[in-house]
Amino acid sequence: MRAAAGYRTDSRARRTRSLLTTAALAVVLVALVGFTLWGSLQTSKATARQSQAQALDALFSDARAAVALEAAQIRSYQLEPSNAARTRYLKSVNATAAVLQKAAVSKFSVAAGDAARLGREQAEFRAAADRLINQVANQDQAARQFDRLEVQPLYYTLQRDIDDVANGYHSDAQRITSELRHIQSRILITMVSGFALGLGLVAVIWRVVLGYQRRLVVQADASEHLALHDPLTGLPNRALFQRRLEAALRGRQDAQPAVMIVDLNEFKSVNDTLGHHAGDELLTAIGHRLQALLRTGDTVSRLGGDEFAVLLPAVDSVAVASRIAQQVGEALRQDFALNAGPAAVSGSIGLAIADESSSAETLLRRADAAMYRAKENGSSVAVYDAQLDAERPERMVLFGELRALVDGGDPDDQLVLFYQPQVCLATASVTAVEALVRWRHPRLGLLLPGAFLAISESGRLEIPLTYHLLRLAVRDASAWQEQNPVTVAVNVSPKCLLDDAFAQQVRSALAESGLRPSRLRLEVTESSMMTDPDKARAMLRQVQQDGVQVSIDDFGTGFSSLNQLRQLNADELKIDQTLTRHVATDAGNAVMVRSAIDLAHNLGLFVTAEGVEDLRTLAVLRDHGCDQAQGYGIARPVPVDNLATACAVAEERARMIAEPGFAVSPGAVV
Repeated sequence: MRAAAGYRTDSRARRTRSLLTTAALAVVLVALVGFTLWGSLQTSKATARQSQAQALDALFSDARAAVALEAAQIRSYQLEPSNAARTRYLKSVNATAAVLQKAAVSKFSVAAGDAARLGREQAEFRAAADRLINQVANQDQAARQFDRLEVQPLYYTLQRDIDDVANGYHSDAQRITSELRHIQSRILITMVSGFALGLGLVAVIWRVVLGYQRRLVVQADASEHLALHDPLTGLPNRALFQRRLEAALRGRQDAQPAVMIVDLNEFKSVNDTLGHHAGDELLTAIGHRLQALLRTGDTVSRLGGDEFAVLLPAVDSVAVASRIAQQVGEALRQDFALNAGPAAVSGSIGLAIADESSSAETLLRRADAAMYRAKENGSSVAVYDAQLDAERPERMVLFGELRALVDGGDPDDQLVLFYQPQVCLATASVTAVEALVRWRHPRLGLLLPGAFLAISESGRLEIPLTYHLLRLAVRDASAWQEQNPVTVAVNVSPKCLLDDAFAQQVRSALAESGLRPSRLRLEVTESSMMTDPDKARAMLRQVQQDGVQVSIDDFGTGFSSLNQLRQLNADELKIDQTLTRHVATDAGNAVMVRSAIDLAHNLGLFVTAEGVEDLRTLAVLRDHGCDQAQGYGIARPVPVDNLATACAVAEERARMIAEPGFAVSPGAVV
């Protein structure tokens, strides 16, 4: 019993000591907080007073200097009476008055009385000085005596009073500064004593602090990981990639680091057709595939959006880096099995190898420039070439110039349309032309669409740019419709179909030009129908009701369904060049093209084949029942002034395949 009682007594004693320690610590902390607040308030007040005194000291010191300068200018005028000397005198007088006026109207009310009194004295001194100046100017013999009896006494009185005021404020500033140091010393001594007392109390609860500290370390590690990794894919982000690239550049010896920038193609189609969840799943799968492909020590990073970067810390040659880049491109071209269905993408890869002077920023910029060249050329990999890439404009500069053109209405006609004839295979006659934009850049020369259309899309210029080009196309077509009534086909940005003003913009362009609606054909891609199919179909129905034709462009590259094609009720189906390119040499391609033609005809659409490069391909397309064709093998895009000649060339080539005995050896290009 006594043992149990003793245990309970000891337990109560420990709890009591714990409570007393906690209470004592709380009292100390409260006292420290209170004293800190009081000290901060006192310091703040003293600092404000010090600032005020120093400001007044400086203000009246400026006044003293201004009065001295004014007196000096008077003496200067007496020695050399001239307009320049008089002008300098007036400037000094005005400067003195301005300083005193500034003091009189300043926020420091204590200085107002002094400034007003000194201002009156300065006015008297100025009046006397003005009389002296006039006497000197008139060569009055009494000037010297007037100066001695009137001007100088007023000056000495003013100078003495200003000195007294300035010295008084200077003394106040020094006194307040001394008080401020004293207050700070007392605060420091008290704070040190308080913290010394609290330190002993804090030691009692140190174990708790250590526990919290361990948890904070774990949280900090997690936060650092989040700060340096992409939350979706778990790959290193741009910051960590940059850090590792800089480390690779610092540690290089015989081999050099290499950087790849990988931009995905057709990623937007995956988002539009399978949904954003599928797009996120695809990005994660791409990260895993690239990590599995690359070497130990290489880094795969997601820079943002659908752009990845690869760091090869050490490669022996450009050939080795190029081989790895080709492997990355091949890996991306293999289909991805997603939960929502299969997805197919590809990549445009820019590769840059470091040299002795390369920095991280330089290497990334070079890889980015090479990537855009790969995208423009339609190739999988492009290695940075100083001849080709060093003079490429920064994207933002080009975007700013393009935006200025679109917003300003292109007064210099830099944006122009080239036209590519489309020939009817049954009659060997040109029935339509496709409008293709070019930019006559004043500094870079003639730019093809690949150099700036992607920039317009990323900068949200595609809608106004489309409307601008639409007006150019219908204006040109209106000029030739009487002599050569061919249809003009205009590419429509996918986002235009979601713009409520789209149908009205088409009507307005037709009304301004006078072109018959039946002579206009709007080309929309498969993927443009996927974001909001109902709204896109509604927009296209509105223009179709006005008599405008609708064409489904790039068929064979997207993910549209037969139901989409049926509901769209279009007029034309354009088969993409990826299908037609090998139709004359690849039996599989031929089957796909023939099936697409039959499908379109069954849906009531006429068919145009793109990318026809030779007459053998043209003949095969005709035999498969294709209605129209276009491509470099028929006619290249030309300016409007050369369109008549290009149409004649296209018709002549189309007639060649109808001549008896026409035959072209496989693989030959005409």
